[in-house]
Amino acid sequence: MSSMHLAILFLSSIMAGLANAMAGGGTFFSFPALTSGGLSALLANATNAVAVTPGHALAALAYRDELGRSKKRLLVLGISSALGAIAGAWLLTRTSEDTFKKLVPWLLLFATVSFAGGPALQQQIKSHKTGAIPTAAPSTGIVSAVSYFLASIYGGYFGAGQGIVLMTILTLTGVDNVQEANALKNAIATIVSLIAVIVLASKGLIVWKYGLLMIAGATLGGLYGGRLAKRLDKKTLRTIVIVIGTLLTAWYFYKS
Repeated sequence: MSSMHLAILFLSSIMAGLANAMAGGGTFFSFPALTSGGLSALLANATNAVAVTPGHALAALAYRDELGRSKKRLLVLGISSALGAIAGAWLLTRTSEDTFKKLVPWLLLFATVSFAGGPALQQQIKSHKTGAIPTAAPSTGIVSAVSYFLASIYGGYFGAGQGIVLMTILTLTGVDNVQEANALKNAIATIVSLIAVIVLASKGLIVWKYGLLMIAGATLGGLYGGRLAKRLDKKTLRTIVIVIGTLLTAWYFYKS
């Protein structure tokens, strides 16, 4: 990559860290920056997994008190999510570049729709619970474990919009407390991202000279994201991310 592309990559990773800290959707900034610099879609996706990991980890660390009160649930969901992440990352290593290029537009479409409609779906689920029979304790049974396993296959394979998918499943499985849901979401996303990085790195799919640069940018964006969240309108940022996701989806469909 040229010096200009490296600068763009660093700035895009800052935006990715900032977006993930405030609203999600950071991959919509970092993934296209990697492909525009000449990386194949497959290598860009694998390298992008490195960039998003610090943001998830920092966010999970901020919720350590909430996680301490959900140890049993985190253990069950952590194991099922870890297995799903291994399966998803393994599937990615078995996917050819040509096949993955054809899948990218559909993966971006799914991520964009999930990001745009996820909060409304969560709110609808909560509204149906209001006034109904008291909700049972959050489930840690087989249905919940399978749900996170399947979501983590997607997270280990691509990952964009993973946070919204996880939040929706948390709502469906009985986690009504927003802080607890955020804590579990960030912890699970950290597990999935770390495992994906380990599997993909073992297969030589991560371009570390770009990945390390993106780690620095995403960490910087994540650290300041929490502070800026108090000043900026999250709805505005969500709208920007959705517009970018829609444009990227259309562009990749056009290219394919």
